Amino acid sequence: MARDGVEIEVGGRDLAERHHRAIRALYDEVFSAPPFTWSSRHPTEHDALLSALRDDPTFGITVALRGDDLIGFAYGHRLPTNHGWWTGFPTPLPTAFTSEWEARTFALIDLAVTPSERAKGTGRALLSTLLATRPEHRAVLSVQPAALHTHEFYRRQGWYHLGTKGPLTDVIPPTWLLFTLDLTPPT
Repeated sequence: MARDGVEIEVGGRDLAERHHRAIRALYDEVFSAPPFTWSSRHPTEHDALLSALRDDPTFGITVALRGDDLIGFAYGHRLPTNHGWWTGFPTPLPTAFTSEWEARTFALIDLAVTPSERAKGTGRALLSTLLATRPEHRAVLSVQPAALHTHEFYRRQGWYHLGTKGPLTDVIPPTWLLFTLDLTPPT
């Protein structure tokens, strides 16, 4: 899909492998800058996570390219039934929400757009293209509390703030806001 000189590609393992180095560089550029909390261990942890996710058969990714330059990406995977996303809330979430079955929830792990390309629809295009390929019933994501513009971006896309998770041990930052989006088409 091309728009304003930006090509959006969707895929899985092969697409992520082809752009792995550029994804890592853009991740570091975006998430090491304010308002995000950053640790020296983030680049290594991100590299290991991205490598592991690529091997997950439910992994999906979209990339935005301007010519040969990667200007954005979004990726995630289906949550397994035994995940821990619904733990760590000060007030437990309702069981009807936290009950999980195969193919119920897609987790958006990361979305990033290079600063010079923001507010041009690239993030929205990455997200909508990726979610349109997903068979799950809902999506979930987490956002650092200080990233107020990021919260607003997701709210404008229809995501609902589920609650605040944490404080978590050995996680930077220790508190995260979780958002969810219903992916079930209206009947």
